[in-house]
Amino acid sequence: MGKKSIEIAGAGVDGTIAMLKKAYGGELSAFHYFWYISQNIEGLGVLESKFFEARADEELGHSKKVAFRLMQLGETPIDDPAQWEQVSGLGKLQPSRFLTLRSALERALEFERLVIGLYNDLANSTKDKDHGTYQLALELLNAELEDEQDIEDILAKLEIR
Repeated sequence: MGKKSIEIAGAGVDGTIAMLKKAYGGELSAFHYFWYISQNIEGLGVLESKFFEARADEELGHSKKVAFRLMQLGETPIDDPAQWEQVSGLGKLQPSRFLTLRSALERALEFERLVIGLYNDLANSTKDKDHGTYQLALELLNAELEDEQDIEDILAKLEIR
């Protein structure tokens, strides 16, 4: 635990920790979703399996960064996958129900947008207060915005004209 880090986070540290726990659960749930899809996608979606695998790797990397920040603030990251679903706000992702390319992308887009909102809220709540968490929130927000655009671009290319 970083005493100075907790001091800098200030009076709102409990809210920051709650948002970071939500982000951690979301990132690990998304990791599992993307990894499962990359291994099991059906039909023409197999052509995009590397895209889903890369997203899984990215989400796992995000979870590591969030976990490190939680530890700096004196918290232990959640170790129970069932709690990741609960705390994330994403609900059950059920990747086995979304194995066609379109359905997998549409479901991914839903939770990418939820996480974008979370990182935006985290950035807004820590701006000018907790610079460590604020910078992390901005970094992850920008990465998720790129992912949203990538998914939207693939979906747009699926349309037959």
